Amino acid sequence: MTQEIIKWDLSDFYEDINDPLIETDIQNIERIAEDFHQNIKGKLEDPLLTSNRLIDWFQDYEKVFEKTFYLELYAELLLSINNLDDEIKTFYAKIDEFKVKIQQKLLFFNLELNKISDGKFNELIKSPELKRYIHHLKFNRMKKMHQLTEEEEQIILMKDLTGKKAFLKLYSEFKSNFTYDFEVDSEMKKLTEAELFSFMFQENILLRHKALQKMMVKYKKNEMIFTHIYNNILRDWDLECAKRNFKKPISRRNLENEVTDESVEVCGIVTTQSYHIVEKYYNIKKKLLNLPELHMSDLYAPIGQITRKYSYPEALNLIKDADEKFFPEFKDVIEKMINTDHIDATPRKGKNRGAFCAHGKQKKYGFVFINFVDTIDSVRTLAHELGHAFHAYYIQQEQNFINIETSLVIAEIASVFNEILISDYLINTDLTKEEKISLLCNFIESKFATSHRQNAFYRFEIAIHGLLEKKLPTTEEIKNTFATEMELMFGNSITNIREDYAHYIFVIPHFLTTPFYVYAYNMSNLLVISLYQMYLEQKEEFIPKYLKLLSLGSSLSPEEMLAEIDINLNDPTFWEKGIKYLSDKIDELEKLVENN
Repeated sequence: MTQEIIKWDLSDFYEDINDPLIETDIQNIERIAEDFHQNIKGKLEDPLLTSNRLIDWFQDYEKVFEKTFYLELYAELLLSINNLDDEIKTFYAKIDEFKVKIQQKLLFFNLELNKISDGKFNELIKSPELKRYIHHLKFNRMKKMHQLTEEEEQIILMKDLTGKKAFLKLYSEFKSNFTYDFEVDSEMKKLTEAELFSFMFQENILLRHKALQKMMVKYKKNEMIFTHIYNNILRDWDLECAKRNFKKPISRRNLENEVTDESVEVCGIVTTQSYHIVEKYYNIKKKLLNLPELHMSDLYAPIGQITRKYSYPEALNLIKDADEKFFPEFKDVIEKMINTDHIDATPRKGKNRGAFCAHGKQKKYGFVFINFVDTIDSVRTLAHELGHAFHAYYIQQEQNFINIETSLVIAEIASVFNEILISDYLINTDLTKEEKISLLCNFIESKFATSHRQNAFYRFEIAIHGLLEKKLPTTEEIKNTFATEMELMFGNSITNIREDYAHYIFVIPHFLTTPFYVYAYNMSNLLVISLYQMYLEQKEEFIPKYLKLLSLGSSLSPEEMLAEIDINLNDPTFWEKGIKYLSDKIDELEKLVENN
């Protein structure tokens, strides 16, 4: 019997790439963008500008922005599951070029908003009519010193098509074409990378080692190509940061995230100082696995009954049950997404590796993308991405289109919170001691994956961009810098990291697609742990606060959102609370193991 393929229905947007509505929409977008450009350019500096007129212009801007976004989103979603289809790749390139053309028409708007005099600006942001646009205006004003001229901004948009974006496209297409001949039970199979990686979660130590080795051989064989891609994309980021007057490369991402350099550094320092708990945990895991030494191929080795398989329907039911106990509407959102085919779960050739959740249309549901392979990690990943879907849903119910995005620091809150909910749901059921050990290990490892390991990635980025100020790094320098940070984090608990794992640097896309993205995972993870503790203390009283937080989008800065619940991101003791929670979990595990 053929396995059912769980895939998206993208008819919210178009029937297929030949849908005549696409060409109609392209022409309409082009027309309204041109009208917007002709009617508004040069008028924002008018000293007689009123709030009502500015609202009208914002709404016109949103109209173009929203229509273009849906067209682009359709192309991106389609490509992510059809990366080997030449027609779809051509379609994506066409839409990408069209988006740049429209961006060029809209570019003047945010630049000219910053030409409004300080007096007029202060007058406008006090206007009640502009309430939904106040944060956009303020945030845009913060970027003023980093903005270039309109002509320079247009040149950047155009050169990115054959520069940074072209290298990203090469990276994605090149990797998605990887298949692996892998022998399992005396049968040779051709696997995607997601399918091969699933063997890293197997109980069989030889299979785990062989899977990682097989993957690394592929990346080693192509390391020259990956090095070239890395150096070009990272150098592009650094040069543009310097041109835009940022003090350091990470400052640009911090501005986009609306967090200070100080808060990011404080979080990083506190996390690095706690690496000893990572070392302690993996030494416990080595004991549980009864191994003389632990290798990177053992990183995801299952403990106890966690080896059991979860079918996709089982995983959905488990997540729905846990979410319903927290807030019943979460279950309704999941069921609506299932019924409308807004989840793409089945690994297959041509589908990208990884997981994400994309916004859908306003007032509708997001689109979840995962490669579900029946492991507990897949259950956790599904819960994580459905958390993102909850976040998108509540933003799109409450906010206008210009406020649907979130700072990366806030973006992971709902996803990580949902992971903790699922883990807590399982751990607090009637379990044997062995099952508790198994689930506790899984929970701790998932938290390290989104905290300490992301901090190691962040430190790698700081180091490699520092090296880029002097020279283009060699392949060996890129690998060694990565391996050094991994060795620092794992301490004496894992051996042969440099030999077994250095090429894994080329597997991770975040360094290229969104430079300095990774620290946001750590900040969110430790932030969510504190929020979850608030929930445990406040129970029902906490839920309205949490839902409000999910509904704010980018209508407030992260600091403004979190200040309402007495959180200060510059305070080391705040981050230390999250570390202590993880440390306590490891102590709890250690006691269970000693008494086992």
